[in-house]
Amino acid sequence: MLDIRYLEETIKSGSDAKACAGRPLWIDATDITDKEAATLQETFDLHPLTIEDLLNARTRIKVEAFPQYLFCVFYILRKEQLVELDIILHEKGAISNHRGSVDSLSVLLADPSRLEPLLRKGHDFLFHRILDMEVDNFFPALEALETAIEGLEDEAISRPEPALLSRILEHKRRVVRIRKITLAQREKISTLAKSEQPLITKKAVPYFRDVYDHAIRVADMAESAREAVANAFDVYLSTISNNMNEVMKVLSVIATIALPLTVISGIYGTNFSNLPGAAIPNGFWVMLIGMVAMVVGMLLFFRKRGWF
Repeated sequence: MLDIRYLEETIKSGSDAKACAGRPLWIDATDITDKEAATLQETFDLHPLTIEDLLNARTRIKVEAFPQYLFCVFYILRKEQLVELDIILHEKGAISNHRGSVDSLSVLLADPSRLEPLLRKGHDFLFHRILDMEVDNFFPALEALETAIEGLEDEAISRPEPALLSRILEHKRRVVRIRKITLAQREKISTLAKSEQPLITKKAVPYFRDVYDHAIRVADMAESAREAVANAFDVYLSTISNNMNEVMKVLSVIATIALPLTVISGIYGTNFSNLPGAAIPNGFWVMLIGMVAMVVGMLLFFRKRGWF
């Protein structure tokens, strides 16, 4: 679907891209079809490879300069999912393309008071606003992710259950994906912040530098989240290892205490008639008291040495 907004005296909606071309124009394409892509290609003289990228999702992040337009591919966050956003900055207008609805773009399309001054300034200012909004959307998502990871780290110390490991690995995969995207976008946005793009006016360049600064901060937060989830994973493994050591310590103490008792009971369990103490009427109880005393003595010795 092509959602068309153009500027005459005020913001107006259109249905024919060809008829609206030549005026300050924004076309937002949602789930673009082959027919709509052909219309855009004919109206704006787009390269066939650009049309191919518009129709195919999962294009790599890039900024490509063509004689009449600038084609950019970025990724945005939508409900914690990474979604491709294509933007074409053309002499005749600006085009955005995405799969499914994007709330921030829908709000801007529905608000003429915000859209009109952008189109009056130029298509590059509209491009900046879209890019700035979507880069800033990473901040709350990454902050929430870091908070969740901190909770996982605390839980790894107090309750290192097997299910926790799956949650840590799930967050790790999510952070790796976001970090990969944010690092690539930081580099591509840096090319827009330079005064080398003919379709980006000198007045707009400082605004793109500001977006680049935000992109750097987003990439730094993604790197911080990666380190945090790695720390949570290490804490989980360390806690599991410490708990295992405690279990082994208890089992070792039990085995050490049981060893002499087993030897004594084994000796007195042999079938000989002249065993020492066998003729004593209370010999069994004497042996039992001796074994208990041995256990108590060993426990006191272990306690004094700090082994138990």
